[in-house]
Amino acid sequence: MRRFLLAATSSVALLLPVGAVAVPAAAAEPAPPVGTVTDFGVQSTALTVFEGHLGTDAAGQPAWYGVQMGTPGVVAMVDPVDRTHRATFELPDSSGGWGITQSDDGTVYAGSYPNAHVYRIDPATSAVTDLGAPVAGQTVLYGFRPGRDGRIYGGTYPGSHVFSYSPTEGFRDYGSMYPGQHYAIDVAVDSDREVLWAAVGTGGHLIRLDLRTGEKRDIWPAELQGDVNHPYDINLVGGRLFVKRSKLQALVLDPDTGAVLADNFTISSRGTSGLAPDGRTVYFTSGTSLWHYDVATDTLGPVRDAGGAEVRSGGPGVGFGFLDGRLHALIGNYFGDALWYDPTTGANERFKLPFPHQPIDINNITTAPDGRVYTNLYINGNLSALDPATGTATNLGRIGQADGFGWHDGIMYQGVYPNASVHAYDPNKPFRAGTNPRELFRLQADHGQNRPVAFADAGTAMYIGSTPDYGMFGGALTRYDYTTGQHTVQRDIIPDQGVISLAVVGDTLWGGSSINGGGGTTPRATEARLFTVDLDTGAVTDRGVPVPGASSVTSLAAGPDGRLWGLADNTLFVVDPISGALVRRVTLPGRYGGVQDDLFVNPDEHVYVSLDGYLLRVDPLSYAVTVLRDAGTYRLTQDRQGDLWFRSGVKGNNNAVQYGARLLRYAPPADACPGSDLRVTVIVDGVDSGVANRYRPDGCTVNDLIREQDHATHEALMEHVTAVTRALVDAGILTRTDRVAIISAAARSDG
Repeated sequence: MRRFLLAATSSVALLLPVGAVAVPAAAAEPAPPVGTVTDFGVQSTALTVFEGHLGTDAAGQPAWYGVQMGTPGVVAMVDPVDRTHRATFELPDSSGGWGITQSDDGTVYAGSYPNAHVYRIDPATSAVTDLGAPVAGQTVLYGFRPGRDGRIYGGTYPGSHVFSYSPTEGFRDYGSMYPGQHYAIDVAVDSDREVLWAAVGTGGHLIRLDLRTGEKRDIWPAELQGDVNHPYDINLVGGRLFVKRSKLQALVLDPDTGAVLADNFTISSRGTSGLAPDGRTVYFTSGTSLWHYDVATDTLGPVRDAGGAEVRSGGPGVGFGFLDGRLHALIGNYFGDALWYDPTTGANERFKLPFPHQPIDINNITTAPDGRVYTNLYINGNLSALDPATGTATNLGRIGQADGFGWHDGIMYQGVYPNASVHAYDPNKPFRAGTNPRELFRLQADHGQNRPVAFADAGTAMYIGSTPDYGMFGGALTRYDYTTGQHTVQRDIIPDQGVISLAVVGDTLWGGSSINGGGGTTPRATEARLFTVDLDTGAVTDRGVPVPGASSVTSLAAGPDGRLWGLADNTLFVVDPISGALVRRVTLPGRYGGVQDDLFVNPDEHVYVSLDGYLLRVDPLSYAVTVLRDAGTYRLTQDRQGDLWFRSGVKGNNNAVQYGARLLRYAPPADACPGSDLRVTVIVDGVDSGVANRYRPDGCTVNDLIREQDHATHEALMEHVTAVTRALVDAGILTRTDRVAIISAAARSDG
């Protein structure tokens, strides 16, 4: 276990305007409240190597180039012989990349996300040039492959385009490879024949593209077309097309006809090696072993050492190459593992390479009952715990990418992508992978889910909302019983929609949906909906559309007024939980960006919302919205004291968020009247004045200030109400007409 000390924290005071009210000094009313933002910095650094390319440096010496996650993303150059780190090249405005290659002129190219840019790295000068986006409107680039004359090729998401870049021509867009599909997730190129192949997900297509004529032909076997277990990694080696499918099953195909030459095996690596020096062998990993394929005989099997034992890789290969007749491979994404194997002797070695750890975007945040704040890293999956009192963050270990958290009785429940596995972690016991946290169950294989995103504790059970796997439709609601340890799953609660928000109000569970299916799909539904589950009977009721046209109900909470508050796209809505009737809709600043926006009810009774980078404060009486931060607020959560925690973030030109590695805390101003009287109108000793109740800047409502209390005489009550309303008029909170109505109500009372 490693410990990482944060940089010194800093506090920045923010003045929080409340409406346009100014409080004259002569009125002796409280000044507008002040909240504070504290930056706790990067929570942990970690290693995630997406893919590697074994090439050469400027002097022609061997060099591994690994594209890594980071803020920003980087390409690291490591010497495979002396095993030293030689250089790190930053990719500005990116968070990492899924494509890395070296062209035949020695230039290194990397393709990034979430800005989908191509970066050119000159090994001779170490200069990094951002070449921009090859195709407008994309967020991820995939599958970089070299061609001739300095040209490279790649694919895109979400338009499933194929493109090329050359120093003389610049970018060329070959268009979308298949209508309605989102992923051109890998490419293979035959430069001699000027033919390219594109793996297209998630509908299951393998496109053969004639680069001269633009002709496209789908050669994916007809019986597999439409299968969500789609082509994922492809390599053209020895006149054969090696295809790893998204669930790791593999095929070897004739590259022109699609005829199956071999199947019934698995590939765990990011594709295969090139052709070995013997002119017939192709290497890949299957599970945690090294395998080979003989293109002369179309046979395959595990690689064995001189003693006949299988050569263990220890993980999936993420890059292959050959040096002096030996196979070299990068192994796994997270630990800098590597392997070499000598086919002539069977000798082999597993070792480490010093790829540098980087700050990585925070994926999710949760606060514990004891005050600690836990952060989980995007894709990498490291879990860290921050002690806010000391500013020290401790890296606990990898759990996988947690897309949802829940708490019950001090136990953290984690929803982990991509297997939709749910884990239980006891923070009071040592972190040990496999036992604490321990996996409770998975929802992928049997129920077609991959992201458990919403958790709601209902006392005797945890309810979990999830979204479907790639290429699939229909989310699920899972009930996990704390006593029995059993879970039950209800699929397609709202047909063709995912379940992404949950909240318990009284004896009812409320849920919100998203029209989106799994990755790579086009929505079938048109509007997000609400549903309820009776916690006693389990009966499910469709509660309709809270916001017409909204695509996602991203957050739900029991409001300060006892009603259900929710967030749908960029609209706040309030629903009466008894009748199900809509009470209010409020359009908020910003727009829904496809991320999990959040709302929380604070101990100061206000509702705080993160949306599109904004941090917003909503008055529960007037529904007035105050902008506290207009950028850089994502993945909001709240601790038991009412402090709000979030990750940093900067938006790029394509509206994608990057640079989210820092953890920040917003502490709301002190509330002078905790547990305020939120009745809609001002009530004096049981008499309704008809005047709208409202807040004073220090958190007291008018009803708090004219709180019903024992007065010795009616005259004493009148004197109290007269003095309070005079001060509120002087402060600009009440009008004179309001004051007259309140005093009149007091006069009619029995106080």
